[in-house]
Amino acid sequence: MYLEKIFFNYKLGRFFFSFALLFAFSVFAGTFRSNYDTFPYAAVILFSYTLTAFFSLYIKRINFLDFLLDVTFLSALIFTDFNAMKYFSVLYLIVLFFAGFILKPFYAYFIGFLALLIYGLLFFLNWNFKDAGLINLLLNGSAFGIIVYAGTKVREKIQFQEEYIRSLEREKQQAELYKKLYRIGAELAHEIRNPLASIHGAAQLLSEGNINERLLGMIKKESERLDQLLKEFLLLSKPREIQERSINIREFLKQLVSLYGSEDKKIELRVYGNPVIYIDERELHSGISNIIKNAIEWAKSTVILKAYEKDGNLIIEIEDDGEGIKEEDREKIFEPFYTKRKSGTGLGLAIAKRVFVENGGNITVEESDLGGAKFLIQIPLVRER
Repeated sequence: MYLEKIFFNYKLGRFFFSFALLFAFSVFAGTFRSNYDTFPYAAVILFSYTLTAFFSLYIKRINFLDFLLDVTFLSALIFTDFNAMKYFSVLYLIVLFFAGFILKPFYAYFIGFLALLIYGLLFFLNWNFKDAGLINLLLNGSAFGIIVYAGTKVREKIQFQEEYIRSLEREKQQAELYKKLYRIGAELAHEIRNPLASIHGAAQLLSEGNINERLLGMIKKESERLDQLLKEFLLLSKPREIQERSINIREFLKQLVSLYGSEDKKIELRVYGNPVIYIDERELHSGISNIIKNAIEWAKSTVILKAYEKDGNLIIEIEDDGEGIKEEDREKIFEPFYTKRKSGTGLGLAIAKRVFVENGGNITVEESDLGGAKFLIQIPLVRER
């Protein structure tokens, strides 16, 4: 990416320089009266070069033809009047340095060889410099080779540093991953240990002949809790199996409202327009249903569910009139096993966030006008592949 930026800046500088030089030619045209025959050719070449440099700004792809263009136009400008224009030959060094820095070595050295060949022809075609041409050609050839080599070495050095930085970032990410896995593993073990302890205690009492409905109910309840915990953990950690299709959000949310609605807590559905999203239905159901269930559990009486399109995204707002979420807890609630409910697994919101993030979206939480929490879900209507 950095090469594209440097290449664009190079082309931008090339355009401004050629434009300034063209402007100087037009302002100081009177000083070229002694070279009246060659001046129009130089002006036409410079104008053509400036125009070409301008249009090349719209071509973002790196191409060695840009540097070939620079060498050709520069050589043509010097050729119009070698005595007056020979000082522009220093610009070869700038072109060749950036060629070495931006292009692959083969193309960079090819541009350098071509520049040396053309510049050598300029010397030998000018009779005034024919005797000294060989020495000058050797000096310029050495300078051209050194500057291309310097450009390639600078690029290699930067690439080495970038790769080193990336390796450090990968190591840091791996260390963070192992740390997170250890924490999740410890929390999972803790969550499993509690129902197992209850089941073990109840089973021990049953083995002693103390059979009653309360102990059997405890075993059943804790077994179901353990089963739900493992199901949600597998849902959070297993690889995705995607089967995407078009989903009408209005009909989809109506089904969820009818599924989770209750008499004591009202769910208001407000869908604006007729949004349709292309996504895996099971993932979308898992993500949104977890947020809705969370809102219903914490709401006092009302949950409002809104859906609409904005800037190519599906926006879903789910808010309740419950206690709300403290600002310092708004990031923690999406971490696995973070919960303030004794009966909860702490995996529902983590599953929801995984669904939305892996589909190119996100989920955040803020304070609701109802006094509780307001979850904002954003998912692209059509995800780019």
